[in-house]
Amino acid sequence: MLQTFPTVHEQVAAATAVLHDTFAVHLAETRTIFVPYRISPLGAHVDHQGGQILGRTIRAGTALAYVPLDEPEIHLASAAFPGVISFSLGTAVESSHWARYAQAAALALGQAHHLSRGIVAASSGALTNAGLASSASVGLAYLQALADVNNIALTPEELVELDFQLEGTYLGLKNGIQDQTNILFGQENSLLHLDARSRATYLVHDQPEVAGAGWLIAYSGVSRSLTSGGFNDRVAECREAAQWLEPTAVTLSDVSPAQFASQAEVMPPVLRRRAAHYFSEVARVAAGVQAWQEGDLASFGQLMNDSCASSVQQYESGHEAVIALHRIVSGAAGVYGSRFSGGGYGGCIIALVAQVQAESAVAHIKEAYQQQFPVLAEKAAFFWEAI
Repeated sequence: MLQTFPTVHEQVAAATAVLHDTFAVHLAETRTIFVPYRISPLGAHVDHQGGQILGRTIRAGTALAYVPLDEPEIHLASAAFPGVISFSLGTAVESSHWARYAQAAALALGQAHHLSRGIVAASSGALTNAGLASSASVGLAYLQALADVNNIALTPEELVELDFQLEGTYLGLKNGIQDQTNILFGQENSLLHLDARSRATYLVHDQPEVAGAGWLIAYSGVSRSLTSGGFNDRVAECREAAQWLEPTAVTLSDVSPAQFASQAEVMPPVLRRRAAHYFSEVARVAAGVQAWQEGDLASFGQLMNDSCASSVQQYESGHEAVIALHRIVSGAAGVYGSRFSGGGYGGCIIALVAQVQAESAVAHIKEAYQQQFPVLAEKAAFFWEAI
């Protein structure tokens, strides 16, 4: 039988159990938040350049159980990490431990609002550091909990900006806004289209033809760290490409496709490859919207494969095992297409799969991956999300 993520109720219960087992808190005072993860079938590596993205929330996410604290302090436990970490609001981020997202959340929210109360909290989340936007998810959970106990009302737009500052200013990740936006504006039975330049969103609703398919989320066994990988370097190269094409440009969305086409042949090769990925990926997103609206799973899946190929060849991202897993997944019967989830520097492959062939596809993928990467295959995991 295909493995699925625990229900939201089960994920929240896990965080609540850690809270009550770790701290002497009253059950009646416990509050909970669940913030889902997201997948991004199309729109790889373009949000930081003001491009277009298609995303979708999934049933896995961050569960946070907490109680208000009258003092300006945070006391944290986690289902994934041992021990308790305590610090005062306004404490500088310590990048080496798992509480850094809570520290960064307190700093980001504290820049815009007065914080006088903290929290005693426990978190739970599956597949962290796997390219499913767990970092944005946990950051949003801490932001909302701290806002709640300090009686601060935040709009979704404000939360997007606060989490963007949390990751960029305080954690040093030069990413865009796709993760936060997909999480906060996504809805069931739809893809979310995001224009990262204007921040406009609209829903691309599921058609009856997609009801017989689902998403396979295949974890490679390789953890993913954007700040220590090539992610920030690629962002800088994209911006350099934009300025090479147009000296006043900040991102590639400031450059027209025609302008790139007219100058591509004389660009430095690395910058040409980064720009080629950006412009081709934006075009794939537009084609993906049309394919999804028409219920054309074969075309949508091929676009996912093309996106992944461009990520490897033009954007030059990816880990050896994750690239191999993509090839194995996309070669399985019943798989329409697949691509990296996140940057490809470890983490997951997401695939669009015909449900009637999903179990046999997973069996084939597990066996083939085991043969190529036996050590990593011991850590690998496969989850099914029906559409």
